Amino acid sequence: MFSWQRLMGWLLGVALLLGFPVFARAAEPAPTPSAPSGAWVVTAEVVRWAPHAATPAEALKAVGVSLPAEAVLTVNGQAWKPDRSFPAGSVAVVQVQPAVKMTLMVDGAPLTLQTAAPSLGEALWRAGVTLHEGDRLLPAPWVSPAATRDAALKRAVRLQVQEGKQAFLLTSAAPTVGQALAEANLAPQGLETTVPGDVAPFPEKGSVVLHRVWEKVVLRQLPVAFTSKTEARADLPLDTVKVVQEGQYGLQVQRMRVRYEDGKEVGRVVEDTWLARAPQPRIVGYGTKITIQTLQTPDGPVKCWRVLRVYATSYSPCRLGVGHCSDKTFSGATLRKGIVAVKRSWYGYMAGQKVYVPGYGFGTIADIGGGIPGRYWIDLGYTDSDYQSWHQWTTLCFVAPPPPPNQIPWILP
Repeated sequence: MFSWQRLMGWLLGVALLLGFPVFARAAEPAPTPSAPSGAWVVTAEVVRWAPHAATPAEALKAVGVSLPAEAVLTVNGQAWKPDRSFPAGSVAVVQVQPAVKMTLMVDGAPLTLQTAAPSLGEALWRAGVTLHEGDRLLPAPWVSPAATRDAALKRAVRLQVQEGKQAFLLTSAAPTVGQALAEANLAPQGLETTVPGDVAPFPEKGSVVLHRVWEKVVLRQLPVAFTSKTEARADLPLDTVKVVQEGQYGLQVQRMRVRYEDGKEVGRVVEDTWLARAPQPRIVGYGTKITIQTLQTPDGPVKCWRVLRVYATSYSPCRLGVGHCSDKTFSGATLRKGIVAVKRSWYGYMAGQKVYVPGYGFGTIADIGGGIPGRYWIDLGYTDSDYQSWHQWTTLCFVAPPPPPNQIPWILP
């Protein structure tokens, strides 16, 4: 069963909970179920019963409450016009929410508002203050004006953002360049920079340049040249050479940090270098094994410790090719048959050694000649009276026994 006393108690409890002072007239009897009509009027100052009221305007007049400008009028929690009849079949609760005074700073300029709107956003809309894309409102639009008497609105600025070859518009009211770019998911990452800098105020004119910067580490492989060396080999015959070990290139690795700005490489720095594989030298073995050979000649068997294929020429005192005659030799011996000249690079090792040349006979290396480039060469000496011309390949036998090892040129120059 409906209880007016229970409703009255509930309204009084709500009023006390909301902090409303409650004044009740002793002369006004509590409503009873037999009351034909009426409404409860709730304001910031009073909670009163208005009997026989059919509209909010009648109820407010009955209790002596005026409706301020910009105030919000509700019936049973719903917005209601003052002259609209109460809903049938229930007791109406009329509530008056007065307007509050607040200050709105728009880009630093103050604007005073009187509003009873439930939210800050609706209060601005009622005052003709339109929010645009990117505008920044503090506190948030859904905050009640009664909860805050001060608010700030910063209008967004539209600027061009240049990112490499791309350009686009950015609308923001953020205080700094970095915050504006972050709101647009364009915040600089890592080494990336902006002009103006990311902590600079967001400019009201001009543009913002975003430099995309990144680095990557690359490994560069470089060949390392191998060396060549010779090696005496007792298992190889004299005057023979053999590649004992093939050369192999080594591998050097460089770790480089490459920097790119807006898609272009702007620099690279070598951070470390190491030898990944050492080069392997090329080893050429030269023979030191001397084998005595017997050369059958018209002068009888001749034992040779070294046999070479050489190109032979001949000369005599007046066939020196120098424009005058002379029988002097480098060793001091008189030029005659039996004197054999070699090039200077041979003479230091071979001076005084006995040789045999088929068709010439025995001789001694005792003079130096110019030689023929690219050939093993000897010059056979004669006197002017017994001179014979030589221009041919022949055999040069170094007559045994061999000299001491330190006097043997193992590799002929």
